[in-house]
Amino acid sequence: MESVMPEIGLVVWAEGTAEETLKFVTDFGLRSIQLGVPPTLNCASAVVDWKTALSTSPVIVTSAVCSYAGEDYSDLATVHESVGFTTGRYRAERIARTKEVARFAHELGVRAVSCHIGFIPAERSEPLYGELVALTQEICTDLAANGQDFVLETGQESAKVLLGFLADVGKENLKVNFDPANMVLYGSGDPLEALGLLQSHVLSVHCKDGRSPVPGSGLLGKECALGDGEVDFPGFLKTLKGFNYSGVLTIEREEQDPVQRAADIRTAISRLRQWMA
Repeated sequence: MESVMPEIGLVVWAEGTAEETLKFVTDFGLRSIQLGVPPTLNCASAVVDWKTALSTSPVIVTSAVCSYAGEDYSDLATVHESVGFTTGRYRAERIARTKEVARFAHELGVRAVSCHIGFIPAERSEPLYGELVALTQEICTDLAANGQDFVLETGQESAKVLLGFLADVGKENLKVNFDPANMVLYGSGDPLEALGLLQSHVLSVHCKDGRSPVPGSGLLGKECALGDGEVDFPGFLKTLKGFNYSGVLTIEREEQDPVQRAADIRTAISRLRQWMA
């Protein structure tokens, strides 16, 4: 029996109309997306536009991706301070926003909501660790009422720390979106080893590539076109196949220049198909 290749998808952001966004996807010949929800999107106002567009489109939304006002990825110190739920002054607003995005996603029939939770401390004894456990349990409980999973993106801590955190939260609907490039960009471990540790929790993956940060610079590494960085994608795909991953291979490319971004997406599609073949 001939094996079926995994579907290729794309991360896109709801920054234009739903129709414009979906056309961007289908122009690449794709039909699966993770829908990024920017902090500027009024979910209540946007839901009708998205429902209408999706009702006549072949595109399927596999998850909604939360981002939050004030997040800044300039360098590692700023990421620690501004991303996710690690800083107290942002926390209540971002928990509320996550639940709002989850309601928006539920209206669209989307059963997964993902985000960067922020750097999880390596030591369970740190107060922040317990705070992150408690708020994650709260969000998981809220999403479970809608039949949704809460999905944490990898990279800002080691796989071992994340594995322990998942166990301590102890919620069946807490899952992982595995991004191999983030392991490289944050210097948080070997992507394939990390995938092996986390495989039973992986709901979805990103296909993104990057290069390691300069040691001692305090900066993140640099994202690049798929296949031009340090992620062993043939090995990554082989590992996914080894534990019978049946989800989408979702390309993420954060290039700011739209022409270059489109070119890099096409390169990623071509290379993924070549590696899978």
